[in-house]
Amino acid sequence: RWSRLGVSVRVSTNHRDATAMSFHCIVPGHPPVSANAFKQVASNRWIVTLECQEAINEVVAFVTEPLEPSTALGCHIASPPFEESSWHYLGAITAQAPSVVFKTRLVWTARDALPTCVQFGIELQPTAQLAARPAEMVSVEVLEAGRRIGKDLYEYVASFAAPGGGVPPPGYIVLRGDVFERWLARFNDKCARSGLDWLYNSG
Repeated sequence: RWSRLGVSVRVSTNHRDATAMSFHCIVPGHPPVSANAFKQVASNRWIVTLECQEAINEVVAFVTEPLEPSTALGCHIASPPFEESSWHYLGAITAQAPSVVFKTRLVWTARDALPTCVQFGIELQPTAQLAARPAEMVSVEVLEAGRRIGKDLYEYVASFAAPGGGVPPPGYIVLRGDVFERWLARFNDKCARSGLDWLYNSG
């Protein structure tokens, strides 16, 4: 459980350590953080505290040595007070994707604010297990804000719908009854796959 990440106790050294995995992370604009800065808190978990003067909105993570076959590193991040509910799953480092840029600003909630101190955690797990777990690309608050904006737009557009069905008179439109639900499902799916990057590619 990720609530254990706050425990400052190093466990058995019989397990593969972070140094052997050559794991590193970087907050853009700051020096790289090497594997030996990570603290082992469970047989397959390590954490490091990152601090900056400005909000930590991105973290780059990568390995410089191949991972063992069928294994991957799940990457997590949390803001103070580093409780179990504070952790966000960002995605995985794999043999096929040995480096990833995590846009952490999209997962921060109102509770997280814009933290200048975070804990970054990695967890060694089977690749198949991590592949079945969706990464948190945007916060639930972003999704809720999108839902409310979409609902407001739908209600406004629906006010121009033709009354009583049939051929709409000039100045009116015809709307499917489930158009909002279909739009919301599409919006949530896009956010789940690519965060908010798709907004910058839609013109």
